[in-house]
Amino acid sequence: MRLTEKQKEYLRRANRRWNFKGGATRSGKTWLDFHYVIPARIRQRRGKEGLTVLLGVSRPTLERNILTPMRALYGPELVGSLREEGTVRLFGEECWTVGAERTAGIAALRGASVKYAYGDEVAEWSEEVFQLLKSRMDRPESCFDGTYNPQGPTHWLYRFLQSGADIFSQQYGLDDNPFLPPAFTEALRAEYRGTVWYDRYILGRWAACEGALFTRTPPETADGSLLRDGIAHLDAAYGGADGTALTLARRRGDTIFLYGRLWHAHVDTVADEVQAECRRFCCGPVYCERNADRGYLARELRRRGIPASGYTERENKFIKIGTYLRKWWNHIVLVRGTDPAYLTEILDYTQEAAHDDAPDSAASACRLLDRRGAPYVSPFERV
Repeated sequence: MRLTEKQKEYLRRANRRWNFKGGATRSGKTWLDFHYVIPARIRQRRGKEGLTVLLGVSRPTLERNILTPMRALYGPELVGSLREEGTVRLFGEECWTVGAERTAGIAALRGASVKYAYGDEVAEWSEEVFQLLKSRMDRPESCFDGTYNPQGPTHWLYRFLQSGADIFSQQYGLDDNPFLPPAFTEALRAEYRGTVWYDRYILGRWAACEGALFTRTPPETADGSLLRDGIAHLDAAYGGADGTALTLARRRGDTIFLYGRLWHAHVDTVADEVQAECRRFCCGPVYCERNADRGYLARELRRRGIPASGYTERENKFIKIGTYLRKWWNHIVLVRGTDPAYLTEILDYTQEAAHDDAPDSAASACRLLDRRGAPYVSPFERV
């Protein structure tokens, strides 16, 4: 099979602890992995101590992006079926699969040594999963291969790639794959030209969203007590691609201390975590819109013993974010532990953004604190 020059370079030089291919879509990154890299790495470590792990946004995406094309190439004898418990037999080795978008996926890694890990769509992972994986790569032969599509330059993966760790990293542009049909590449360029996606998906560069309202990453504090007696705001998802965003915030003079969580899940499935976070930082009540659910969420939170206050939203979302969150953004200090995905969604926010749950929640909290004049006492003080 013919290989591109970038692919040949990867096979020659990708011998570090961390090996990454990032860049344009359809540039040949993943193709090389299921044809050559994954089979070779697994066979080299067969019989040695430690786990072999495949990580992706979810197990279904691993099946679609990696296992199905490998099975078609090598047959079911070498690439088995994905079992219910998340294991699959690859080239004579029992392997684990992990969904890395949410921290719930990391249970399989706890307490284990990893001799080989493969990562698909790494920029879409939860940072906590990646941090745990780093601590599990404790064998002399431990090795990681991963692919990603670039996002903004504030992303945690971008910071890791600049960290000076034992990393081999390649950047792929669309032109690095000369085997694509010219008509397809020209159509793709035309569709993305003039947008930030051209930089990311055609040139393969890390690039901030054009028109982004927030370009500064706020400073961070480890002192969670600065949130005590603050308020909470919950932007709820009831299905689809939306996320559930929780913002805890406390204004002290001209500074707002803020902590954010983002779950790609229905609000009912994360209510226990919402309750735990509010109690941990003594923040309340939880403010939530009642426009869509007619007050269901506020009632459900109160039923759980969480102080909650429903309100009717009358302000345009973009104007609210552009007014209150932008006004306070240079005066915000993040409390350590804030979800990187929560921060990234704010930093990537534009009027055309596909997802706005985190900036909407943060802006709503800033609006409440902007208007609050009298000293505020949390209802948790009375619990």
